[in-house]
Amino acid sequence: MKAREVWITGCGAVTAAGTGTPALEAALFGDRPLVVLGDGESPPVGRAPELPATRRVRRLDRCARLFLAAATEAWEDAGLPDTAPEPDRCALIEGSSLGPMCELIEESEKAGARMDADSAGPARRGRPFDLVRFMTGAGGALFAQTRGVAGPVLHVSCGSVSSTSAIGEAAAWVASGRADLVVAGGADSPVHPDVRELFRAAGILAYRDGAPAACLPFDERRCGTWLGEGAGVVVLESAERARARGHEPLAMLAGYGLSCEPNSMTAPDPAGGGLAAAVREALGTGSLSSGAPGIGWIKAHATGTPKGDAAECRGLAAALGPGFADLPITGLKPLLGHCLGASGAVEAVAAVLALRRAVVPATLGMERIDPDLPPCRVVTGPLSLKAPGALLLSESFGGRSAALVLRAA
Repeated sequence: MKAREVWITGCGAVTAAGTGTPALEAALFGDRPLVVLGDGESPPVGRAPELPATRRVRRLDRCARLFLAAATEAWEDAGLPDTAPEPDRCALIEGSSLGPMCELIEESEKAGARMDADSAGPARRGRPFDLVRFMTGAGGALFAQTRGVAGPVLHVSCGSVSSTSAIGEAAAWVASGRADLVVAGGADSPVHPDVRELFRAAGILAYRDGAPAACLPFDERRCGTWLGEGAGVVVLESAERARARGHEPLAMLAGYGLSCEPNSMTAPDPAGGGLAAAVREALGTGSLSSGAPGIGWIKAHATGTPKGDAAECRGLAAALGPGFADLPITGLKPLLGHCLGASGAVEAVAAVLALRRAVVPATLGMERIDPDLPPCRVVTGPLSLKAPGALLLSESFGGRSAALVLRAA
């Protein structure tokens, strides 16, 4: 059976830029990072705004609330009714790396303090709703319940490729006919100080001489990344369904690749072999299309770590050949921070916004490209998009790589 064309018909986002895609778009084409190094937090983090919510939603953890807000915006952006049409043909896939971990840590600390104050035992027993409150994937589950989604509802957790793989698998469901409409994306909230210190201890965060430094992907001065809260969600539909209800696409999803390199749990293959495999699959051997559009832009994973950026460049050069050197590359983590499992979906929404403007956004802070990298063209200022396709990359601990190909509508 020929794969069906997959359209992106709605987008939603909550990031350090603010609530909603207009705030993200304004930041994307602005000129300042949103992770503030001098705000007194150590390690710093890009925080999303507080969200208005009903009592029922407020009882959920922060990660779930972020997902719900982004999913609601995407649903409304797609022009869908309050309740899912043809519920059994609608589905949802949510991705997250940490899920409710930060609030679980905080709740454990509070419980420990209460136990210390009361030698007879904890002053408060768990409430029944806590089982749902700290359930991984609670945001997606509640959204599906609220909207009447009766098809498959899935949560995936595979590190920083979580939401990228959620979108890719959702597209495969639509392309194959398993579902006609899928809400897909992810959320993460790595704000607890203990979690941030774990990343600092692992040498992933940007510090120089013991002090916070800027996140500078591909720059010779790069020394790490910054964390950020965020959620990104897209609505994927078959072209036939969207046309039938008179809705135009924001972009098309034309390719998806997923791979694992058995090299190390924490370090990338220096040659970028796993990333290259994911890129090749997304560009031609995946199930979503028989051929990919011309690529005019690469949205790199680009954490700003010395080894990670180098491996990513080598993998891209291996997959794309000599033409790689001329393709514009952007890293968005200096702007928003690394949203972990949500980063792929947040950056996919940003890519849709860029494609609709036909403008490639800049990599903030780039001054001197690392001469030890393969020849590459890192964007330092907005550029006009010269071809309709965008290649989006995500990588994760465990050797996992994922790639998406988007096409301008």
